[in-house]
Amino acid sequence: MNDTLITIAEKMALIVLTVSQWSGRKKLRADDLELTDSEVPSEELVSLGSKRICNPDALRVFGTLKGQADRACLKVGTRFLGGYLIPNDQLAALSGELDLLKTEYEVETQHFLTGYDREIEDWILRHPEWERQLRTAVDPAAKIGTKFSFRYRPLIIQPAEGQHDTLVEDVADIATTVFHEIAQIAIPLEKSLIGKEAMSQHALRTFRRVQQKLDILSFVDPRIGPILDQVERFLRQVPPSGPVTGSMFQEGFGLWMLLCDEDRMARHGAGMLNPVVEAEVDAEVDADAEVEAETEVESDVETMTEVEAEADIATHLDVSLDASDLFDDFDDFDVETPFLGVFEEARLNDAEAEVAEAETKTIQDFGWF
Repeated sequence: MNDTLITIAEKMALIVLTVSQWSGRKKLRADDLELTDSEVPSEELVSLGSKRICNPDALRVFGTLKGQADRACLKVGTRFLGGYLIPNDQLAALSGELDLLKTEYEVETQHFLTGYDREIEDWILRHPEWERQLRTAVDPAAKIGTKFSFRYRPLIIQPAEGQHDTLVEDVADIATTVFHEIAQIAIPLEKSLIGKEAMSQHALRTFRRVQQKLDILSFVDPRIGPILDQVERFLRQVPPSGPVTGSMFQEGFGLWMLLCDEDRMARHGAGMLNPVVEAEVDAEVDADAEVEAETEVESDVETMTEVEAEADIATHLDVSLDASDLFDDFDDFDVETPFLGVFEEARLNDAEAEVAEAETKTIQDFGWF
């Protein structure tokens, strides 16, 4: 971060632009509305607002000139500490442009002050029912003239000795600010791209504005470089005239979507600078997914083993019950049959013993003892 601050101090200047104008308004008072003291609400509760004492159309030119000055600074710089951070090699050209705007601003100020009284009278004639309130609020032209000013001051950025850390957060936010400004340039292209099948040369001017700004400021943060590369590659491939269609239109549309999102630009730029890190992260994610899959397979195998064991137990129970049924059959055997003699009775005892032995063997075979 200190290296970045040194680079900024050596290669850039801070333009403090101050453009002010008269608002053409005065505070609305209770007596303007002819309210009694009991009818006037407390200032803690409401504000009565303001009243226009001059046609706003007569003041619109000053807002236009201020907007042009802001855009001139943003074209070659970025917002920083309430001003604009401008590369030193762009300072002379920008100063020339701001000087012209300053001159025009001062000419328009004199023109307005010359016709000030006439503007006030015309405004009162348009609102005769408010003549008293308007006339009491009018200030002389000399006082109104002090409300207009156009100044810009190029300053060197150099923190006080031992106070470099005070600018660390501001310096770290420079690229974020640049990406935000790029997004503000790109977003209005929506009307020219959404639902379209071709891109006009007029739309391409926006991409060229983006390319110029990124190119001028690419040295303030390395994440800007990869975004600039993509914009330049696209502009090298588009036709010099006529609409952009087909695959080139699709590529431009995708690039536009990137440029519209400041967070996505920052992440994309960082990712392009560190592809190895990104690959390692992807590998870690894949490894985690593989381990998780193996764990699920092992769990399935264990579950299947448990199910098979339960099935074996159920089979053993069925066999045991079948063997027990044999004893029930012998309980019903009729030992009082007349033709049975001693030998038959002995043979019956031997058969009963064999069945008992068979049952014991069957149970042992199935692992019950």
